[in-house]
Amino acid sequence: MARVSPLKKSLRDMLLSMAVISLPLVAIVEWFPHDSKKPEDAVQTVDYTIPLAQARRDADLPFQALAPTSLPPGWRATSVHADFDPGAQLRWELGFLTSDDQYVALDQIAGGKGLDELLTLQAPDAAPVSGAGGTVTAGGYQWQVYVTPDGSRHALVRTTAPVGSAAPTTLGKVSVVVSGSGAMSELETLAGSLQQ
Repeated sequence: MARVSPLKKSLRDMLLSMAVISLPLVAIVEWFPHDSKKPEDAVQTVDYTIPLAQARRDADLPFQALAPTSLPPGWRATSVHADFDPGAQLRWELGFLTSDDQYVALDQIAGGKGLDELLTLQAPDAAPVSGAGGTVTAGGYQWQVYVTPDGSRHALVRTTAPVGSAAPTTLGKVSVVVSGSGAMSELETLAGSLQQ
């Protein structure tokens, strides 16, 4: 009777062990439900009412936090961010996903230098539009229009004087920026619905 080499025996045992281990893994992958959501559906909706109420109660802010009175059908809030640390650049931001999956944001930032940094972040290399199309009126305010060189992103910008107890110590104006990849009409809709 021929002897089986220990090397062949251990290789055979290893292959059998791998098959036994692999069968339950294949069954788990095939039979248990998968997350079938599309990646774009994974963006969560956020409720910004509590952060907004807190921001509006903060007497040390040089601006009254803005928010839309209502959103167009299909829009949803996807981000809220507040930087209210004393001595830092004060910023309030709300982000929205439009019904056609474009991103539109509202930012308020105190101090003159903050506007350039904000535009670099929200609409890189955007330049002000000159001529008749350089301004729009929305919500009773005149906004300066900015556009990126490729036309893919726009921004509407207006400035206001600082308010409240922090006004005397605030350097520069408060900038309000509505920007994003949405159409100009969507940006104007958001800008027109902003309320303190």
